[in-house]
Amino acid sequence: MTNLLFITHRTERYSYFESACMALEGGCKWIQLRMKDAPLEETEAVARRLKPLCKAQSAVLMIDDHVELAKKLRLDGVHLGRHDMPVEQARKVLGAGYIIGGTANTFEDIVRCYRAGADYLASVPFVLPQPNRI
Repeated sequence: MTNLLFITHRTERYSYFESACMALEGGCKWIQLRMKDAPLEETEAVARRLKPLCKAQSAVLMIDDHVELAKKLRLDGVHLGRHDMPVEQARKVLGAGYIIGGTANTFEDIVRCYRAGADYLASVPFVLPQPNRI
């Protein structure tokens, strides 16, 4: 793995796939396919398109949340958030050959992910509360 992780996003101008391709073209060697609001079929289709491109660039391809899809497509691993499948359970499904990452926004999250055996942690300094809707 490398220290720079690109997390895909979609904008009005670029799709998830296009943003990942730009990151690869820029030399990024670690892509996290994160498509939170997309149907599973769409996520799988994008992952299938990205996998050979990542392989050609010797880049790691992780998928967000979808442990079974990571296994089905033989991706490099999965990134799990606080409300996703527990790291221990994902390790049982995937085995030792896959990278499993976790999100850690608090010290308690760091301890939980470390004890669970996460291979890496993605962290932000804080999480802003959602504003109340009027």
